[in-house]
Order: sequence, then C-alpha cells, then structure tokens
Amino acid sequence: SQQSGVRSQESAVRSQQSAVRSQNLSLSLRSPRSPSSLLAPRASSVLASVRSKLQFSLENLTRVPLEIDILREGKKRELLNLILQKVEEILTELRFSQVDSSQLSQMRSAIARDLWQAAITDFFGKYSTLQVGDRQIEFVNTLLQDAEIVQTAILDKIPLVVELFSYLLFKDSLLIDNISYTTDNPEVEERAEIILQNLLIQLANGVVQPLLNYFADVEVIKQNYYDKRLISTREIERFRNNLSWKYRLESNFIEPRKIFESRYEMFLLISRGIAKISIYAPRTQELARLSGIPLLVTLALEFRDAIAPRLRAVVEFFGNGVVYILTQVVGRAIGLIGRGILQGLGGSLQDSKNKKF
Repeated sequence: SQQSGVRSQESAVRSQQSAVRSQNLSLSLRSPRSPSSLLAPRASSVLASVRSKLQFSLENLTRVPLEIDILREGKKRELLNLILQKVEEILTELRFSQVDSSQLSQMRSAIARDLWQAAITDFFGKYSTLQVGDRQIEFVNTLLQDAEIVQTAILDKIPLVVELFSYLLFKDSLLIDNISYTTDNPEVEERAEIILQNLLIQLANGVVQPLLNYFADVEVIKQNYYDKRLISTREIERFRNNLSWKYRLESNFIEPRKIFESRYEMFLLISRGIAKISIYAPRTQELARLSGIPLLVTLALEFRDAIAPRLRAVVEFFGNGVVYILTQVVGRAIGLIGRGILQGLGGSLQDSKNKKF
C-alpha cells in the first residue's frame, strides 16, 4: 500500500510537471478576467491609459484601409476592449509562469496566435453555428481555420511585441530612436502605449479578416456588426477590393521602403480617431532577407538617392546658364535694339521739325 501511495504521488508530480510544461509551450487564455492588481504598477498604468483612450472616437483618420473600418463604432470599441482584456490576462499568466525574458522571442508567434484565437472565440461566441442558405456552419471554427493566413499576413508583422512584453513584465529597457531608455523615463511609457495601441488595432484587423473572407455578405452578420454605410453588397465588395489592393502594395512597395528607411508605421488612438505615426527602428536583418520585387524597390530607391543630387546639380547648372543667357546676352541685345529704335524715332521726329521751320 505504501508503494501504491508512492506511485500515486509520483504520478501526481509528473502530471503537475507536464501541466507546467504545456503552459509554458502554449499559453491558453481563460475567459475569466485576471485582476490587473497582479501586474506590476508599470504594466497596470500602461493598460489603464490605453483603456481610457478606447473611449475616444475610433474613426480611421489615415488613408490606409483597415479591416475594422467595416464595423460600427460600438463593435470596434467592444472588440478592442476585449483584446486589451486578453492582453492583460496573458501578461498575468506570463508573469506567474516560469517564462523569462529570453524565452519571449521564441513564444512571440504563439502569444499573438493565442490572443487572436481568444478574441475570435469571445467576440463571435454567440454565433457558434450560423445558418447560411440551407447549411448549418460551424461559424467560429471556420474563422479559426484561417490561422496560418492571418499569422503570415498580419500577426507576424506586428512590430516590437517582444520588446513591449519584456518592458511590461521584466522592467527591461525600451529602445527609442535606437537609444535604450530605462523604465524611469517618461518617454518609455508613452512609447509602450503606442506599441500596445498598434498591437490592439492589428489584432482586431486579424479578427475581422477571416469574417470578410468567409461571411462578408451574410445578412445576420451585416445587421449585427457592420457600419450602415458599408452594408450593401456593392460597398462590401469595394471594401474588400481596397483591402486586397492595400496588401499587394504593402508587400511589394510600401513595406520594403519602410524597411530601407529603418522605420515602422504604427496606428495609435488620438482624440479624433485612429491616426498613424512613424518610429525609427533598426531593420537590417529584414533588409538582408528581401528578394524579388521588394529588393528591386530598395535598389531603385538607392539609385534614386545616388543620382538625384547629381542630376539636380546638372539641372541647376544648365538652369543658371539659361538664365544668364536670357538676362545678360539676350536681354542686353534686346535693350540695344530697343535703344536703337528709340534713337531712330527721335532722329526722324527732329528732322520733321526742321523741315517745318
């Protein structure tokens, strides 16, 4: 009986260790909200500040179409608040698990995917199944099938996620314009808020993207989620085409330029709506991995930068020459001709007066 008790204890220990390992490898977000008091004051302050900004207008003030633009204002706010809640939960789990700062970069993709899956499940949870025509469809499960597509197109491209989580969890410094600032600097918290706001907006775009792929024109979805201005089939198709065109331009032309210019563009919340800001960040490794059209874009930019000053100097030289010729040579010649004409007129007038006398 003692051996049986020992074996049962060993089995319990092994199962506990297995549970810890599985938690470290793949974080699972639970529905109950983790208390923010469990987080460090720095993290709680950043989360609270961003939560207050979610009460602002959520109109897209940029010229970049976003997936969440199709949602009515209340649904946008609901989705962004939900994702912020999930971020808070995963920060709490990470803090009390055995994850350290060095492991975050390996877990980055899993963290982003877990946040995305949890947000989809909770945001669309009441439509676990959906009637489309004469078919009953597993709605949420269908959306989750696009995990790889969304991961590649959106989630993996969200910048500075590891740096943000390291700052919020482990008091790590944060790079601002390639300078490392400690957590005591007020600029650091402001930068962390911008990174977090961009994370929320991009995750929300990732939540809406599979909806547009599979159920864009389903009436019950349109009536419950969409902005009234984008509810017609024509407007929905135009909206989807704009998004498709955006991603083509982004991947082939816009993103290579941002990489070459060592900057990220981030979406942030201001009082009038969603705006965009560029921040400096080294992107040398990404630049080295470019190929095909994106690489040609950077080479074209480099060639333009090399040739433009010389071409401008040549144009300026010839321009100055033309100005000199027009003013000094042609201008003087015209002046002499004009003076000769005036003198001729004056002489003829004088002759006519002498004849009268």
